[in-house]
Amino acid sequence: MQKPFACLCLVVLLHVHIAAAEEPFRAAADRPVDITHIKLNVDVSLKKKQLAGTATIDLIPLRSVGTIRFDAIDFEVSGVTASQADSEQELKLPFDNTGKELILTFPQQLAMGSRWRVEISYRVRDPKAGLHFFGPSKTEPDVPWMAWTQGEAESNRYWFPCFDHPNERQTTEIIATVDSRFEVLSNGTQLSKKKKPGGMVCCHWSQKKPHVAYLVTLVVGEFAIGRDEWRGKPVLYYAPPDRAADIDRSFGRTKEMLDFFSNRFGIEYPWPKYAQVVVEQFTAGGMENTSATTLNQMVMHDERAMLDGSPDWLIAHELGHQWWGDLVTCKDWSHLWLNEGFATYCEVMWAEHKEGTDIRDYRLLEKSRSARSGPALKRPIVDRQYSSPGSMFDSRAYPKGGWVLHMLRRRVGDDAFFQALQRYGTVYGYQTVETSDIRKSMERLLGISLERFFYDWTERPGHPELTVKTTYDAADGLARISIEQTQKADAFHFPLAIEIRCDGSDQPVAITKRITEKTLTMYVPVPGRPKLVRIDPEFSLLCSLKEEKSRKLWAAQLTAPTIAERVRALEHFAESKTDADRELVRGVLESDAFFGVRVEAAKSLARSGGNVSRDALIAALKQPEARVRAACVVGLGKFVGDETVTRELTERLTRGDRSYKVEAALLSSLTAVAKSAPLDVLLTSLNKPSHRDVIRTAALRSLGTIPNEQALKTLGEWSTPGHPRACRIAAIASLAKCVKNSEFTPTNRQQTLEQLLGFTVGDRPRIRRAAVSAIADFGPLAESARAKLIAIAEHDADRRTRLAAENAIKKLDQNAPSKGDLAKLRKELEALRKRNAELENRLKKLEAK
Repeated sequence: MQKPFACLCLVVLLHVHIAAAEEPFRAAADRPVDITHIKLNVDVSLKKKQLAGTATIDLIPLRSVGTIRFDAIDFEVSGVTASQADSEQELKLPFDNTGKELILTFPQQLAMGSRWRVEISYRVRDPKAGLHFFGPSKTEPDVPWMAWTQGEAESNRYWFPCFDHPNERQTTEIIATVDSRFEVLSNGTQLSKKKKPGGMVCCHWSQKKPHVAYLVTLVVGEFAIGRDEWRGKPVLYYAPPDRAADIDRSFGRTKEMLDFFSNRFGIEYPWPKYAQVVVEQFTAGGMENTSATTLNQMVMHDERAMLDGSPDWLIAHELGHQWWGDLVTCKDWSHLWLNEGFATYCEVMWAEHKEGTDIRDYRLLEKSRSARSGPALKRPIVDRQYSSPGSMFDSRAYPKGGWVLHMLRRRVGDDAFFQALQRYGTVYGYQTVETSDIRKSMERLLGISLERFFYDWTERPGHPELTVKTTYDAADGLARISIEQTQKADAFHFPLAIEIRCDGSDQPVAITKRITEKTLTMYVPVPGRPKLVRIDPEFSLLCSLKEEKSRKLWAAQLTAPTIAERVRALEHFAESKTDADRELVRGVLESDAFFGVRVEAAKSLARSGGNVSRDALIAALKQPEARVRAACVVGLGKFVGDETVTRELTERLTRGDRSYKVEAALLSSLTAVAKSAPLDVLLTSLNKPSHRDVIRTAALRSLGTIPNEQALKTLGEWSTPGHPRACRIAAIASLAKCVKNSEFTPTNRQQTLEQLLGFTVGDRPRIRRAAVSAIADFGPLAESARAKLIAIAEHDADRRTRLAAENAIKKLDQNAPSKGDLAKLRKELEALRKRNAELENRLKKLEAK
């Protein structure tokens, strides 16, 4: 007979949160050879989405080597030859094409210092990164024929063999044969442009000064070209043919910027030309390729777009890189701030030069908010442990890096700062650098120690979090000022300037105290009761600042000399719920001379709320400055259900506004406050083109808040190919929000999820990224997409799409059982194990009988 048996199967799925393993230590890549020159002779077919030809690479071994490795992803290599300088003998080399590297094996060890030339015949077809092809299709017939490259951080290895790391510099040249209707742009000087049989043209560009591989560029397409000249050098503007009329408006300050930066840095613009090219669906705002910046289409401004701000910040950023990033380049990605922090500060310097100190400080204020958030709170600027080069491109390298330079400038003074920058750029020109190089360069010139400064601001995360309390002792004539650094980390060291203006005296009391401890109390003799206390009056310190002082002192600060002080006072009154305080802020909104302060006043009133704030915001809609009107409209969006606001926004939207951003804000705010959704208005707005499609995208985002089948259907349609990319991204994000509403069925949600999953394959990177982020908003339903998200996180060619997938997986994990649930499950599991053991014992006893 068959023996009895017992079987107990228990499957428990537990999401266990395990701390991520520490990221690997990163340093500059090993360089066994010095690559001196790369020459590419290639045919580029836009229709076939391929590049084919030869790469000729001149190199010098830095030590005896028998094999050489080039970064080369997904190449088809047909042959490799090598020859030594001054030798006619050509060797056919064996090679190993791994799909990631091309490994060349020589018949003997190459002697250190010998000169060699390697020629690689290869082809790449529609690469996953680095080289991007565009053209019309059935679903997107209006997309122009175009190809452009994007090398940073390490993507040029997808289209030419190279040592794709920032610590190698070489001269380059590109000979590209394309259809004769297309223009070709690359680095350096155009040596020739020759017609070839079959309706082709061959363009030869040469970059005679060494630069790093990620700065090599190739752009092919049809363009309207604006031509200018600066100090004998060509200045070129490549724009979409239908935007020719906007070239001067968008780029007209470039020559003035070239003058300003050349004079300010004491180093003349170092390259033989400066070109700016606007390309189709660029993945970033801009890229500082040597002498030939690639730009997103958002840089093109028509007359209405200029009401909302000029593109100067972006143009100045990328032009500044031609010195800081191209002439002088970070040695490895740990020191990326030496590229991006400098370029970010170039935005600030240009604004200061062109429009004055108020706009400079406002730009610094905006950047300080980013520099005091996100990764900058947890990781240092110089970070040798990171997951990938792309992960370093965040608030540390950009706004915090720019602020480090601003603080350094304030610390040593303008003359010394710019003299030191000239020395740094001259000594390290055409070289790669790390943070200690700029520190030592300044120390040698100025005779001061900056080790503590660079330790605090580049080697540790965070910033000083200050609480400053001011009181007055009339009997002793003393102002008591207590300063506390409240951050958990050790004290930062910095000079803190304080100015006290007093009743009965025209002479302010000014002191500067070097702060080195977590707490400090000062007693300052003053000639009368303080009427204005100014902490860091020149806005020289990156910090969060909380002040404790009387309402009278706060009110006085609303008219302080600098915009940073006035904005801090507005932020203080934003927390108030009294009409008296709201009236103070109303006065600022009505009368402050600087638009940025009026913008901040509108934000303050919106946060405070109440009828006084509402009426002030409505009244300010008549102001001529579009940026103030936009801030007021956004603020009115906080007054949900208010009929006065609904009526005002509706009337404004009916009349329209000259500013694109104001119209977009009207759509968003009206949707937020109206008791019944303005569906017809939103649908009509989808017919309104605008700069960066801000009106359509606002309408699409608003549709995502409406639980309506027509809204869901419209979003589904606008998410598909054939619509502008910005609109597709907005529609994709709104789909997930819309379908989560209880009005929709599980079938609706599943269909929408499947549609979004379809966008994660074969589409452009930003569309894939948007779809992945939208899937993350589905909650538990997205669990069925986990395997797909994991595959994207591991294999997608786009770093930011991989990161979006990782974040989506983290959101899924957040739906895991709580600690209490886990404890309960463990307890139940232990009980089941005991029960199973008891059953097994009973079974053994039965078998023994």
